[in-house]
Amino acid sequence: MVVEDDGIAAAGIELLKHAKAGRATFLPLTKIRPPRHGSVNLNYAKGYIDLAVNLIDCEPKYQDIFLFIYGNTLIFESIETARPHLGKQRLVTLDGDILESSGAMTGGSKPSRPSIRFGVTKLEDSAELRSLKQRLSDIERVQGRNDEGLVMKAAQIKQLSQELTEVRQRAREDQLELQQLEKDIQRLSKQKNELTQQLNQSRQDLAKVQQRLAILTVQIPQLEIELQQEQQKLTDLESSQTHREWQEIQAVIKTEEIQLQAKEQALREGEIRLTDLQNQTHRFEEKIAESQKRIELNQTQTAEVTTQQQSLTTELNAINSKISETDTLLAQLSNRLGETKKERDRLEQLLQSQQHQHQQIIWQLEKIATSQTERQVNLQALQEKMTVQQSELPNPLPTIPLLENFDSETGDYSVLLENLQKEIRNGQKRLEAMEPVNMLALEEHEKTQARLLELSEKLATIEAERTELLLRVENFTTLRQRSFKDAFDAVNTNFQTIFAELSEGDGYLQLDNSEDPFSGGLNLVAHPKGKPVQRLSSMSGGEKSLTALSFIFALQRYRPSPFYGFDEVDMFLDGANVEKLSRMVQKQAKLAQFIVVSLRRPMIEASERTIGVTQARGAHTQVLGIKL
Repeated sequence: MVVEDDGIAAAGIELLKHAKAGRATFLPLTKIRPPRHGSVNLNYAKGYIDLAVNLIDCEPKYQDIFLFIYGNTLIFESIETARPHLGKQRLVTLDGDILESSGAMTGGSKPSRPSIRFGVTKLEDSAELRSLKQRLSDIERVQGRNDEGLVMKAAQIKQLSQELTEVRQRAREDQLELQQLEKDIQRLSKQKNELTQQLNQSRQDLAKVQQRLAILTVQIPQLEIELQQEQQKLTDLESSQTHREWQEIQAVIKTEEIQLQAKEQALREGEIRLTDLQNQTHRFEEKIAESQKRIELNQTQTAEVTTQQQSLTTELNAINSKISETDTLLAQLSNRLGETKKERDRLEQLLQSQQHQHQQIIWQLEKIATSQTERQVNLQALQEKMTVQQSELPNPLPTIPLLENFDSETGDYSVLLENLQKEIRNGQKRLEAMEPVNMLALEEHEKTQARLLELSEKLATIEAERTELLLRVENFTTLRQRSFKDAFDAVNTNFQTIFAELSEGDGYLQLDNSEDPFSGGLNLVAHPKGKPVQRLSSMSGGEKSLTALSFIFALQRYRPSPFYGFDEVDMFLDGANVEKLSRMVQKQAKLAQFIVVSLRRPMIEASERTIGVTQARGAHTQVLGIKL
């Protein structure tokens, strides 16, 4: 009697002893070991047919049983052809004669009626057996309900995982939006500081202009007094001097009037510049107020984003609690994944901040280097101009006498006039040295300010686009992982089903890195019936063929191809497995066309159309018809 293991055999022996039902030999599948016999080459012996075990078709799991029983039995045609080999191995003839390896020979006529009859004896089940069957059916029902519960839990876990992914995606989007708002706040704060600096500079310029205006206000009365004195002197000269002297004095007066007009013109220009500075100060104050309003608005938005983030965190905690209640192991893995992603986000944020700071430092260094170069050029130009002006000045510098110190009765007017003309020439030179005055400086400043504002807006747009691109990359990564997960789950389900049909065992697909499937490989884990779980590399040739074919069929069910070509894929399979494979090919042929090269009869019989190819004379092949 063939049983599953030695425990069942021991229970059967105890049952026979208890019922006093006789004796029996039990062959447990897990313990039986076929005897090893020396190989005898009788392929060319007269009358030799084959080993008895080679003439028996059986399932693979019963192979050791038949080897144990018939492993050393040889089949001959008759007793005459078997006698020369008597004493070597157990010999059996086609007539039923037996020649033992010990030399004993058994034979004769066949009985008219066989001593062994095969039939079915219907015995009533004992109470213990009925209770065991009832218990087995109850266990199967419980197992069915558990399987249904597991399927439902798996669906819930998958749904919760998708919800968790979406919540984390929204959290990352909110985090990126918060970062953008913080950058806007920093940018506005920087603009506020710049405007404050410009306002201070304008105030300083205003103070300088007011100081200059005060100086001019003090100088104008003095110049008017001098003008009155000169007019009085002119009156005196008109009454006492000649016409020539009158003309000279008239020229001096005109010169003084021209200087007075120039100073009045400078005063008016100073007043105009003061008005412009006041208007510019007013505009700066308006810009500062507008910037403060924008900063307050950004702070309000930041508070709203923080509130949303807290609500999202609350929802995330609720979802995590549901997942932990559903499956503790999945919750632990999710927590570890969350911590890892948080660490990754933190490191990415740190890296971005470091890169931003590095870029700011580089820009500041470039700006400082540019300004330093410009200042050096300006300093060199000013030094050259100062050298030229110093070369034009007399050495030692002359002193111009004041008009009130001149004695009109004893003094020489020609000398006075010459000194005044010389002083006028020196003043003109100094005025020329102050040129050229850039009257378009304010307009150029406004254009530069507008250009700076335009570039700032473009920079903000580029930063917003960068944030959007990062969000898209994250979305694409999530979609790619989700698509791969769906395809992997579908192919894994198909593989489990097909492998169970082909090998009557169970198998599944396993990723090297389930957290990041694109950084690792894929393993095929198979468990053929009656054998421990094995990887593909430790299987036999037939098991490898069945596992690889199961994987190919699983891929075909998920995404069929137009046709498949198999070249002797059943070479390492026995007859029973070839029949299973042929049935599977027939089933899969409904979805695609199969072109199979095979030498096995079950595969050929299962085909819809058969083409025979054989070698003809020479090196050519010949297509033949096959009669099935």
